[in-house]
Amino acid sequence: MSYFISSYYLYPQGYIRNIYIERKNVFDSTQKDWFFAAKLANSIRVVTRQYIIEDELLFSVNEELNFELIEETERNLRNTGLFTSVKIELDSVGNDLYDIYVITQDRWSTRPSLLFGTGGGAQNIGGRLEELNFLGTATYISLEGLYRTENNTGWQGYAAFSQKRLFSSEFGMETGLYANKYTTTQFLGFNKPFRTLDTKSSYGLSGHNSFGNELLFKPDSSFEKMFYHSRSISGWYSRAWRDIDRVFFTAYLQLEDINRGKPEFKRAYDNTGKFLIAFSSISEDYVKSTKINNYLIEDFSIGGWGTAILGRTFSLGGKGESYYYIAGQGEQSYYDGKIYLWGQLTGASAFAQSRGVNTYQEFSGLAFYRVFDWLLFAMRLRQQTVWNWYGLRQLILDNSSGLRGFPVNQITGDNRIVGNFESRIFPDLQIWIFNLGLVAFYDFGTAWNQRTDITKTQWKNSIGFGLRVYDMKSTGSHGIYRIDFAYNLNEKKFGEIIFTSGQLFSAIKNHIFKLPQIFGLEFDAD
Repeated sequence: MSYFISSYYLYPQGYIRNIYIERKNVFDSTQKDWFFAAKLANSIRVVTRQYIIEDELLFSVNEELNFELIEETERNLRNTGLFTSVKIELDSVGNDLYDIYVITQDRWSTRPSLLFGTGGGAQNIGGRLEELNFLGTATYISLEGLYRTENNTGWQGYAAFSQKRLFSSEFGMETGLYANKYTTTQFLGFNKPFRTLDTKSSYGLSGHNSFGNELLFKPDSSFEKMFYHSRSISGWYSRAWRDIDRVFFTAYLQLEDINRGKPEFKRAYDNTGKFLIAFSSISEDYVKSTKINNYLIEDFSIGGWGTAILGRTFSLGGKGESYYYIAGQGEQSYYDGKIYLWGQLTGASAFAQSRGVNTYQEFSGLAFYRVFDWLLFAMRLRQQTVWNWYGLRQLILDNSSGLRGFPVNQITGDNRIVGNFESRIFPDLQIWIFNLGLVAFYDFGTAWNQRTDITKTQWKNSIGFGLRVYDMKSTGSHGIYRIDFAYNLNEKKFGEIIFTSGQLFSAIKNHIFKLPQIFGLEFDAD
């Protein structure tokens, strides 16, 4: 007798006799996407190595069956991004003994890509060579060159390397380099994450170095270059306890040195050290579903997350401000099989004596309603507002932030609201490894300065339709190609065709552990 692991089954009791791992290559002769060159395609890549899968197993031979650990293992394997399919099955061999079969099918991990994108009057063209699973070792390598007409940027390059388990350990590493004619950014980080629900501690260390010129945009589409050189180092330690919910205590320290060139370019919390402590908790149950963002199985959590942050900023080199800091963030989700709701509320402020400064508030919301198996209504809303904010801010409202059909970088402000409604159709029209989808959408938003009354700001609106092409051998944004046709309702004209990768927004979001932070530092510079 075989059992497929699912919360809808009555779980048997017993012990694990053997664990068998079946690693399938990208193309399988038993599936309908098999084609004449499938054997050749499989032969030029390395199947994910067995130890990569074994590292994620939360159960072992001779242990009592624990279905929470089995289901968590299945989720964790899916979340590695290495597989298009993960299944764990049980086979009864009598006397309360069971064999466990872990069955994975690799995604196509080597992705040479021709990059081409349009939207808001800007065009991009270039190439990317991305390897998501180098030699089957779960090592990520990416090299990219892109020519951008936006802001006359010209050529830019990006290189990244990451390994989630260095030498099969609990430690991960990531590093990256990004450069164009305006700015250069370098990053290196090491961390031990919360890998499982029972992981007791997480800690890490990271460093950033960034320099060049950021861009301050003006309503007439021109911009001013702002010199900067930023260097920072961050470290943290977090301890977790698991009872009814998971509870966390986290200490975080960041030291940051910034040269902005001119006083008028100064931003809040420049040249400060930031010491923050956070008391947090998370509650989560997990659901599996398809046809939300794509045709593949997606895991998402239902529950909540909450954190209270207390801290102190202190001047470095006499160039920053010293404040006490307090912040809170709470989020909650709901799902009944047809309706999904997710909401997050954030509030934060620094204090100079008894006066609040750099006060920030944000609301983010997601929802979907499944009308039929093939029809989904998805919605997103994000609102960001500041008061008594001492420092330069720039939030941009255009295609990148969620307003299709408007020119890039022309609508800016200290505050922003943007909302999206999409009707997503999944007709299940598969052609080889690709499946098709259709979308109708409505976008709205506004951006305004903190000294302006929101009732005096102008709202922007667009409607349109689009085509989605889903790569069934890939996951995430890499496996979705998006073509949108947007109609600008304010100017009553069609905007340019938008061609890019990924959904504009995910209709689901997981409750996950987050490090404490200073809220409101987002700055759209490019």
